[in-house]
Amino acid sequence: MDVKMLIKEYWDSRGESYDRSPGHVCLPEVWRSILKEVFESKMRILDVGTGTGFFALILAELGHEVVGLDISEGMLKVARRKAKQRGLKVQFKLGDAENLPFKDESFDAVICRHLLWTLPNPKRALAEWARVAREKVVIVDGRWTDDSLSTKVRKFLGKVLIGIYERRNPFKHYRQKISEHLPFYGGADVNALIEIIESLNLRPNVWDLAWLREMQMRTLPLPYRIAWTKKEYYMVECFKNV
Repeated sequence: MDVKMLIKEYWDSRGESYDRSPGHVCLPEVWRSILKEVFESKMRILDVGTGTGFFALILAELGHEVVGLDISEGMLKVARRKAKQRGLKVQFKLGDAENLPFKDESFDAVICRHLLWTLPNPKRALAEWARVAREKVVIVDGRWTDDSLSTKVRKFLGKVLIGIYERRNPFKHYRQKISEHLPFYGGADVNALIEIIESLNLRPNVWDLAWLREMQMRTLPLPYRIAWTKKEYYMVECFKNV
């Protein structure tokens, strides 16, 4: 089974509907403030797993030189259209987050958001991101769910309502056979992630984003407030040890 091909096909099918989910595009001004603090000087930045370009476009608006990479041409098509509409120069490139088509230290920094859960080999991906970054890798992620009955009930009910809200089938997602190949499916525990980061000789600095998760929960429509759980949410700056 070609897991990555199945993942690519799924995200290709989500390109046009992805931004209907407010959770993916909410609070852009808050994110602008965070990213401005993280990247104080102008940089060349790779946004890996860029999707429809949420981070890439904000970073470009802040004056950075940005390349957005994604495995899905369907997602990139939407990202390119949004960049054109906003008059922003961002290079969007098709590629694999675990096998980057760039030379060593091609970028000042690499950033990703909500990507680790869908990678078959997150450690390999992190090693690749560190390889192409001169200064640091920035990871925004979280632990989204658990195996409790109450969480499962909430997620099921929430998905039904989200399907109605977004006008799509919310259960047409990764098949069980795919998820079995994804070590961080359901989200990345920050301590497990730090172990990987330190094994790659990177120095982690963890930002707790629980406050942002709470803010997101307050702004989202009811279906998402039901489906979402208040688990870990964080950003990790991974500095290269020199």
